[in-house]
Amino acid sequence: MFSIIIKEIKEFYRSPVSLFMAIVFPALLVFFLGTMLQNLDVSDWEIGEINIQYSASQADEISAKSFDDFLSGIEMVKSEKNDNKSEALELTDKGEIKAYIELNNGEIVLHTGDDGVANRALVSLLNSYIAMSDTYVKIAISDPAMLNNIASIDTDKSYVEQDGLGLNRSMLDYYGVCMAVMMIFMSHIIMGCETFKDEQKMFTMSRLVTSPLGKMKLFFGKMLGLLPSAAFSNLTIMVLSSYVFGAHYCDNFGGNLLLFAMLTCCSMAAIAIGILIGFVIKVPATGIVMPFAWAMLFFSGSFSKEIFFEGFSNNLPPYLVQQAAFNLTLYNDASKAIIVICVALAITFIASGAGAAIFSKKRAV
Repeated sequence: MFSIIIKEIKEFYRSPVSLFMAIVFPALLVFFLGTMLQNLDVSDWEIGEINIQYSASQADEISAKSFDDFLSGIEMVKSEKNDNKSEALELTDKGEIKAYIELNNGEIVLHTGDDGVANRALVSLLNSYIAMSDTYVKIAISDPAMLNNIASIDTDKSYVEQDGLGLNRSMLDYYGVCMAVMMIFMSHIIMGCETFKDEQKMFTMSRLVTSPLGKMKLFFGKMLGLLPSAAFSNLTIMVLSSYVFGAHYCDNFGGNLLLFAMLTCCSMAAIAIGILIGFVIKVPATGIVMPFAWAMLFFSGSFSKEIFFEGFSNNLPPYLVQQAAFNLTLYNDASKAIIVICVALAITFIASGAGAAIFSKKRAV
């Protein structure tokens, strides 16, 4: 099996077209799209107006009044009272409001929707409210007279200095992720589709199938032989985008390592799916897979961030992978990346098992 893996790796690096399309081409796309569309697309996530509903029926009068004043003083939040919890949660699930907030006997319960940016903004606002409220309570307990001096505090002075990337994302940063995802759903899945069909075109399939190696070792040797090339493609895109074109990924080595691991696991899943598709579809799979993959990437915003259709784009696999990557690079939030890795490994296991079962029944052709 090791000899099959080495054979696949050598074939990849001996092909100038494969090297250009897998390594140079996506890196160039990062540069050209990132610079040409900088003034057309908006690379940062805009929060905009956040419409919410809330209930303070279970809170005391002072807390309810304080929370009302807090929400009314925030320009980007459009709030409305609604004590009907089931109705408000239904509106949240439908996306008609961003979230529903309950003040429940001293606790604040936030029911969030699907808008991750709005959710983070609300969490930050509520944490600010809690911190401010706790401060007032502690002052009132220790020295009530100090409350009269709060109005004289200079609130124009900023005590917070932003450091690091945060949400200051450029289009180069955006396409540095999107082009890596593009390679997974276009190039790597096509690699899987064509790997066994290429053997048939060169009339070497019969010799491989009838060799003493065995069909299972042959299948997994071919599959694993494609993975180093795909992983190297992911690594090269990240390195060139970062060190040559100035794109930013995570601000620490651990985050970048996790991002690379997530992309590689997705590549492995794409290869396994591609091999399975190549077995199922008798005609050349590229003509079918490529338009379908391009359409998914297009509606996922991979080529332009402004292309997004609520309820459709956010359920497409490329979009989910991209958002997991952006959560990691922008917020150092690894939770979605870990979920993507687990799902990719599960898909790899299922698709490779199905592919191996089909291949084991194939006759020499």
